[in-house]
This record gives sequence, C-alpha cells and structure tokens, in this order.
Amino acid sequence: MIQRRLLSLALFTLLASVPGSAAGATLSEPATWLRDYLRIDTSKPAGESEAASYLASLLHREGIATRLLVSPEGRTSLYARLEASASGPKKGALVLLHHIDVVPPGPGWTTDPFGGEVKNGRLTGRGAIDIKSLGIAHLAAFIDLERSRIPLDRDVVFLAVADEERGGLQGTGWILERHGDLFRNVAAVLGEGGLAKTVGGRLLWAGIEVAQKRPLWLRATARGRGGHGSSLIPSSASHRLITGLARVIDLPTELRVTAAAQTYARALAPLHNPKVGRILANLDDHVGPDGPPNEVGPGIYTLLVDTIQVTVLDAGERINVIPDQATAELDGRLLPDTDAEALLDRIEAAAGPDVSFEVLLTAPPAEPSPTDHPIYRAVADVLGRSGPVVPAFIPGFTDSRFFRERGIAAYGVSPFFLESKAFLGIHGPDEAISLDELDRGVERMRQIVATCVSTERPANPEHPVS
Repeated sequence: MIQRRLLSLALFTLLASVPGSAAGATLSEPATWLRDYLRIDTSKPAGESEAASYLASLLHREGIATRLLVSPEGRTSLYARLEASASGPKKGALVLLHHIDVVPPGPGWTTDPFGGEVKNGRLTGRGAIDIKSLGIAHLAAFIDLERSRIPLDRDVVFLAVADEERGGLQGTGWILERHGDLFRNVAAVLGEGGLAKTVGGRLLWAGIEVAQKRPLWLRATARGRGGHGSSLIPSSASHRLITGLARVIDLPTELRVTAAAQTYARALAPLHNPKVGRILANLDDHVGPDGPPNEVGPGIYTLLVDTIQVTVLDAGERINVIPDQATAELDGRLLPDTDAEALLDRIEAAAGPDVSFEVLLTAPPAEPSPTDHPIYRAVADVLGRSGPVVPAFIPGFTDSRFFRERGIAAYGVSPFFLESKAFLGIHGPDEAISLDELDRGVERMRQIVATCVSTERPANPEHPVS
C-alpha cells in the first residue's frame, strides 16, 4: 500500500514537472512559484517585503537559511548562500541577481495585473517578463543545487533586491555599501539584461549583456507668479518650464560610436546578410549626421546617442488656477564614456536661468565585463547549444552597474527565447510569458548555473535545453 502511494506521488510529481501536461491544467513547480510571486503587488514597498518573505519560505522548505536586508527606507531584499563543497580549490562566488519590485500596472490590462492568471498557455501578470520570471529561474537553479548535492567549486548567492525600478539606491546600491562583506571574493554576477533574437520559434542569436548605458535622472523646476487662470502671466512657472524644456529637447544630437557599440556590432555582423554585415563590422565608417544606414535597424541608432526623455510633468491641479511652481522629471540614458557633468551643463544652458535642475540618479563610467571570463564562457557554452552567442550592449541600465563599478564582472543573461511581441508587455499592459518557454528557460538556467559552479552537470531528460 505504501509503495503504491509512493509510486502515485512520484508519477504526479513527474507529470507536474512536464510543460503542458494534463491538457495544460497542471503547472510545473517553477510555474507555480511564479504564479504566486506574480500575485504579490511589488509595485509598493510593502509588497517587496511580502515577496521577499515568500521567496524565503520556498528556500526554508529546502533547509536553506536566508537573510532579509532592510534599507533605512524600509526596502526589503533577500539574501541566501550555498557554500562550496568540492574537494578542490574554492573559486570566487557566483551571484544570481534579480529585482523584486515592478513598475505600477498602468491602464489597458484585460486581466488582473496581480492575478497570476493562466490564459492560452501563458502566465499573465506584472513582472512575468520584467523580471520575476528570471528570479524564479534563478531560484529553481539554486534549489536544484541543494537538492542534487552536486559538489560546488564556488559559493552561490541568491539575491532578490528591492528598488531597482527606481534606480537601485535602496536595493543593490545600499546592500553593497552596508553589507559589502557578503560579497567578498565574488567572481561574477548573473542578472537581467540578456537578449534573445527569436523569429518564428527559431533562435537567431542570444546576447549576453556585458555593457550598458548609464542613468542621468533629473528633476527640472520652474517658479513664477501664480494667479487666476484669466490673468495675463506669460512668464508663469508652467510657461517657463515648457519653453526651457523645449530648448533641451531641441539640442543637437551627437552621434558617437563607442567601443562597446563597435564590439557589439562586430559580433552581430556575421549573423546578417553581407551588406548589413559590412556596415556593422565597420560602423565608424557608416555613421553619418543622420545616424547609420536604415538597413541596420533602429536599435543600433539608440546605442550611438545620449538620450533625454521628459517622462513626468507636474504643475497645476485646476484649469483656472495658474500654479507658482511646475516640475518635470527627465530620464537620461548616457553612453558609457559620456561626461555626465558636461552634459548637464549643456542641458542647464539650453533650458536657461528660469529652470533649475536636481540630479536624482547618476552613475560613473564602468568598464564592460570581459568576455574571456570563465563565467561568460560557461554561459555561452550552454546558450550556444541553441544558437550563436554575442556580447551585447544595451540601451537600458540594470543593477549590474553597481558591481561593475566595483570591478566585479556582471552579465545580463536571459534563459528565455521569446518573440519580439512578448516584450510589448514590459512596462505595458498584459505582460505575460509562455508557460512552455518558462519551463524551457528554467532548465537552461539550471544548466547554466550548474556549468558555472561544478564540473558535474546533471542531465534532465524531461526538459531538453534547445
């Protein structure tokens, strides 16, 4: 009787781990974790704390100790560590990094953004792609190391952080400043920012992010005489702000091919047709005043310029009241070698004396992470089984910058090979991930991590990598 029950339990566990089993009614263990993770609203600090406790509870079930790291502003992050167990020399630790927080849902959703609903083979919710799914892939790989008991030649750290969407100063930034001792002898970090160019279910190439733009977030403020909306006040705060920002927006665009952009373009060159390949291989020779030729696509252009985007405007509350103050927030993304202070001087000069600027977030230049690093090679080895791999330069920024500023290699790695349309949900409505690709990606990450930290690489026939 006991044997039959054990056999039934084993069969149920096997079916639960196979994508699409039972006509799609049963989720795999990682998909169940992600569903419950998505149901926690982490667009607010209280949700970060709840989510960190949820992830900790999953680790505690496996007997893994955790630490909650809470910043002075009450932003909660989670830290757990597996110690190296191999008999040979101990190598530098590997950190698996993702962020708990998400941006607010915004309008346009057709499902509950924090419902974790399954529909048409996809799991929907804010964070399904950015970036809770990566966190669950890390968690599954981390727990698998504990379950399998394979010898580890590195410590492995699972790090789920708060505050990334607002710049990371109360998350990764604060953790490294306050708890730097937890990250001594770290060899490398695997985080977000990885790319996968997939068309029609076929991977064209995978990108391991090694370089990124830097933030320059600003708040612009203008002041003026307030009054009734019927008054004639041409130099009101709102008018001063609008005219000043218009001059900032009209600043001439300065295109520049940085070393990071050229390295990325050259890596992409062999993966395109000969004409585009020649352009990418010699980008410096093909960038004119209007940018590179149209054949290379808009993505390359973004990597050649500093961008300033006005994203938040705040002035009066009623149409018939002239406010005495108006503010705006600007999202700047700088090339790796841009002089941030010089650019801010240009912005202030263009806006004029009626507009003042406050720096909300900035970051110093940091060297790209090396491609001859053993962790990079291990990641490329696993991803390379599915298609070509290139070192990527991205227009966004991630918490990897905090580690690179300290001379620690950091790599953006996505184990999910998603079609372009899936990325429309990032910071938009109806964010969702395919359940099948979630399970495939979890397996890729499991193999990536095992390859990075042990010479023993356990097979899993239920989840092929490719």
